[in-house]
Amino acid sequence: MVIVLKVLLGLYILQALIKFINFFAIPYPARIKRIAAVYSGGGRFIRWFDDILLIFMAVLVALLAAVGLEHLSFITGLLVGLTLTQVFFHRFTQPLTPDRSPPPPVTPIKTLSYAIQANPRLAWRDLAIQGALFIWALTMLATQS
Repeated sequence: MVIVLKVLLGLYILQALIKFINFFAIPYPARIKRIAAVYSGGGRFIRWFDDILLIFMAVLVALLAAVGLEHLSFITGLLVGLTLTQVFFHRFTQPLTPDRSPPPPVTPIKTLSYAIQANPRLAWRDLAIQGALFIWALTMLATQS
């Protein structure tokens, strides 16, 4: 079970690093076109994807519990992760220009997604910390038994 957990964590971290790199490697017009596609159809894709992610998170926690969850590490990671997410979202306080605003219907999460795509550099500190933690985590997965 440890191997399964490590592989799943490694793949998930790689996906997160690719997402991080996309902020700076893919030009804004291409990124925003992808975001617009995700929000088309009333956000059905996002709801479906989020449901899959919740199931995946439950599987990861169940595997962790099966191999020996250390409660202090888990609680610390949970709080650090949630706080990093909160601080990341708080960076996007600048109003969007009309040409960068989402088309109707506008929801809070859609507006936030567009704001992040419009200027991901506002959260450079948060992204740098996340990136460093992801690289450290991949290194630990690959080198620790």
